Amino acid sequence: MIDVLNRQFVCVYTVNEDYLPPMPTVSPAERAELERIQQEGFAKKLPVGMVRVYVLTPDGHIYDILPTENAGVMLRALGRAVDYFRPQAGPPVVGAVSQSAPPPADPGSVVLHLVSRGDDRNSWGEFPAEDWIVLSREDWSKLLPGGDVVTGQTWELDRRVSAKILTYFYPQTENNDTRIDRLEIYGLSAKALRITNGAVTARVDGFVRMHHAFYPGRPDAQPLSAEVVGVLIFSPGAPPALELVTPRAIHGTRPFKVAVQTVQPSPR
Repeated sequence: MIDVLNRQFVCVYTVNEDYLPPMPTVSPAERAELERIQQEGFAKKLPVGMVRVYVLTPDGHIYDILPTENAGVMLRALGRAVDYFRPQAGPPVVGAVSQSAPPPADPGSVVLHLVSRGDDRNSWGEFPAEDWIVLSREDWSKLLPGGDVVTGQTWELDRRVSAKILTYFYPQTENNDTRIDRLEIYGLSAKALRITNGAVTARVDGFVRMHHAFYPGRPDAQPLSAEVVGVLIFSPGAPPALELVTPRAIHGTRPFKVAVQTVQPSPR
């Protein structure tokens, strides 16, 4: 499948949220172009939808629309398109690169890379989702205790900063507008386990309970709960390193997992 796509097709992907209210990010001309392609599909009585592969002719008109849930069916359909158009095979037009990169951040910020995946298999649920959380110096300084730290010391991490992280603890869904999530009970606490040359290694424990809707704009948000454990490492005056995972997490009846780690920020 990958070889056929790379050698016989010019591949383009779109993100539904970029085209739809309330926050479209593409130009009106690009939105109009997608609408034109979809209307051509309706006119040909093809299975128009959001989770689809649109096969276009060399001049940009609709040739076929393929479902994504069956790789064998899709591969055969792509083969028919190759037989019909007989393209000249070649290397990929655009080389493979990471599709998710750290956002630009001010010096001294902490950038967290979050990966989330539902436990469902043999479906789109196998493909993890990624997100990025940027903590300013003001933010991350509130995760640390004031004054000197001693082994065994415990403290509560700032609730506002904790919420900024935990609000992204949900599996892949079509709703990525965290403004409508309802955080209900949550918190993170730390305990200093070791101090070496001024560097503190602390265990982090926490939990989150909230409601998260699978589809945007729907009122049927399902309950979500997750246990959190991790490590916080910091030295005086320096940005900390934070790693978090979910030993147990469930959204409605769907188990899922989240992992968070600090990465090197990209300069502005």
